Amino acid sequence: MDKELITCDRPGINPKWPRPKAIETRLKKVPAWIVQQSREAIADYVSRADCDPSRELPNKRNVTNSEAAKLGARESFQTLDGAPQDPEWLRRLADWARYHEIGLKQKYFWHHQFREIFPDRPEGLRMLNLSESAAMMGVFAMLGWRDKVTYSGYLCHAAVNQSFQLELQYTEEHKRAQIFMLQLFADWKGDASHAWPPYASDEPIYQHLLASWRTPDASLLIPCLLAACDRHTHQCGNDTLSRFYEFNSDIGLERVPVEILFLLRLREWEGLGNPSIDHPLMSAPFDVLPAEQPIPPLDELMAGTLRRAQMDWPQYDQVLSLESLRMLAKSTGTS
Repeated sequence: MDKELITCDRPGINPKWPRPKAIETRLKKVPAWIVQQSREAIADYVSRADCDPSRELPNKRNVTNSEAAKLGARESFQTLDGAPQDPEWLRRLADWARYHEIGLKQKYFWHHQFREIFPDRPEGLRMLNLSESAAMMGVFAMLGWRDKVTYSGYLCHAAVNQSFQLELQYTEEHKRAQIFMLQLFADWKGDASHAWPPYASDEPIYQHLLASWRTPDASLLIPCLLAACDRHTHQCGNDTLSRFYEFNSDIGLERVPVEILFLLRLREWEGLGNPSIDHPLMSAPFDVLPAEQPIPPLDELMAGTLRRAQMDWPQYDQVLSLESLRMLAKSTGTS
């Protein structure tokens, strides 16, 4: 492959890129009650306390509780942010990734079911956080969970092809790094697609990587991978009304190369070698791909969440089947 085709101009490291100490300080300020509050909401769903007619807003339609998606993603990202100081980070990450897996299914299902129940509202729900879900696809890849990467990638494409994603995030926030990951997934599988808006193709660094990520000569990727690492450092900050960051202080991952490691894992699964990338973003423990991690069993809350959803909705497993998602992931309609 022509070297010139994969030469990228480097933007340089952002001098305002958050230092490791700043990340540590932020993590220490996260209140412990947030996790407990989420667990209690999930427990209400599992025990059907959310359907109590004495409650102010009883769950009369058996809405599938998706709190685990938000909880799983938030805790996964915080685990990654704290990984340099946590020798148990991979085990913790695996546990929280399973929460997101179950919660995302819950959220997707209810978006689908909403349109069945409310045919007079063709606009449907648009509450699925596509950026978060794409980043979690990268988490599954970091853990070495190939089947779950496949499933989540198809689910993300099925969701965006049906306009389930948050509209503002899609139309104005322009999360190019996360869309790049979804485009990589589509190229890897070959049968997922979406008619992305023009902004999804306006980053030359990502376009070069999309065109060349399968090159047998891993060294040819280094210039663009270094440029992508630089770019990551410029996408960290606090969102404003007019400026949005792909790795903002809410989602975290400012010093976690999730998009880079995703590409490297796909290359590994394709039987291709990977280059060594000398960049501060690729510092330990993110300087190497982790070994494939065991998939932990569902805990009581997640197993109960799944049981209730399947009891309430006989079509639950069919709507969420890989075959159904793969079919919808082939659509190229705009959102």
